[in-house]
Amino acid sequence: MGILQKADRCMDEAAALFGENKLFLAENKAQETAGLYKSCGAYEQMAKTVNFMGVIYASIGDLSMSIDCYLEAMDVAVEQGSTEIIMLVNNNIGSLYMELGLYEKAIRYFNEALELCKPPLHGERDSYYQELLMLHLNLCISYTGINEFEKAEKHLSDAILFNEIAGSDKNRFLIDMSQAHMLWKMGNEDEVRDHVEELVEGAINNINSANYVLEILSLCNLFMNMGEFDAWKKVIVEYERFAIETENLFFQKTCVKMWMKYESAMGDTEAYNKLCVYYANLHSMQVKEQIKRLGDTIDLKLQLQETEYERRKAVRLNYTDMLTGMGNKFKMRNDFEKLVSKNQDSDGAGITFGVVDIDFFKSFNRNSGRVTGDAVLKELSSIINESIKDKGMGYHFYGDEFYIILQETDEDIIKNIAEHIRLELAKKQILHESSKVDEYLTVSQAYVTAPDVKVPDEFSRLFKTVDEVLNDVKEKGRNAYKIV
Repeated sequence: MGILQKADRCMDEAAALFGENKLFLAENKAQETAGLYKSCGAYEQMAKTVNFMGVIYASIGDLSMSIDCYLEAMDVAVEQGSTEIIMLVNNNIGSLYMELGLYEKAIRYFNEALELCKPPLHGERDSYYQELLMLHLNLCISYTGINEFEKAEKHLSDAILFNEIAGSDKNRFLIDMSQAHMLWKMGNEDEVRDHVEELVEGAINNINSANYVLEILSLCNLFMNMGEFDAWKKVIVEYERFAIETENLFFQKTCVKMWMKYESAMGDTEAYNKLCVYYANLHSMQVKEQIKRLGDTIDLKLQLQETEYERRKAVRLNYTDMLTGMGNKFKMRNDFEKLVSKNQDSDGAGITFGVVDIDFFKSFNRNSGRVTGDAVLKELSSIINESIKDKGMGYHFYGDEFYIILQETDEDIIKNIAEHIRLELAKKQILHESSKVDEYLTVSQAYVTAPDVKVPDEFSRLFKTVDEVLNDVKEKGRNAYKIV
């Protein structure tokens, strides 16, 4: 089993553990998953996993770790150009602000997420309508929090619409609860009281999930404000059963806090004081558990580092890029050092470093899919190999970039190679709808000649220089080449 397949399996296990409310086990499994994805260069999947870790930490109540995960996921998602992950992270950060009662900040993040929540290109994202529904519900709750009821009602209507499109009743409780909060704040108290039993039933039916902890707490606060103490108590009793069954300290602490608020509202000072002591004991137990988990996490990270070391060692031993069959970076450096060594012993013809970069490949890959993107990379590798023939060697080790070492510094020969690559790719007429330079796929090329390189250390300098020349080509419009 490859690393990617192992990571996918770990992610499924983490999600299953989270669904079973085994949050700390889910956290450890998610950490392992993120490390595996990173080790095989699957950065989008890694970002999704780190975002999921943020959700786990939020469910545990560790908001500091949660926001750290969201920000890390956001950084990777932006770098990878993944609007879906950016959307998910914005929604999650908004949820944290909403939980803290900072509704205006929450609204900003929810609206940013809503702008990014686009229909799936090929029907591959079954969660699309669920994502829209949750965003509109979150906006309904947030606008209710700042008394902008017209906007709240609009988003509630949209949420109901998307729930109908999705054809699912699993969100009914969330919709009913959001509506109840809104109506209560609008002063429609009688209408809310008419549906208290339905709200209690909805809470009890959904109480066995870490996903709804915040919603259950919110409903309890609503019942407290309404003075519906019997309904409030029913929900707490049911939540207590759930907390005990899961043996989860965070859930148990949450339950004790519910009881503390309830007994305080009822004026039972003795019961309240006992609960305070019990809460302190639970907190102490949770701290000890967190210390143990920290030790386990350190062990896990060390194991992942060892795995990463072994993986890199294996890559060095294998000089071939698995996708294109071209040499990888280690092969390129090795070949360069051999050529330099040859030049040291003779008056060699010199060396030229080249780079071929597909224009706007990220957007092409995103729109056409990874399978098509990989096929394009293979096609271009064939064109490059055919173009350079016996003049040098081609390499592939960054997504859309190919590197070339030519045993030539003659500018006319280099021009012929660059032009051949450009024309042969143009003949393929590969449509690129999001390109800003042509309707078909194009490349930008840069070449740096080094007539008398005789020191192996020159590799890094030439590598950096050719990238700088490539950036210059891109800045001037792309779909061109430059030789220096």
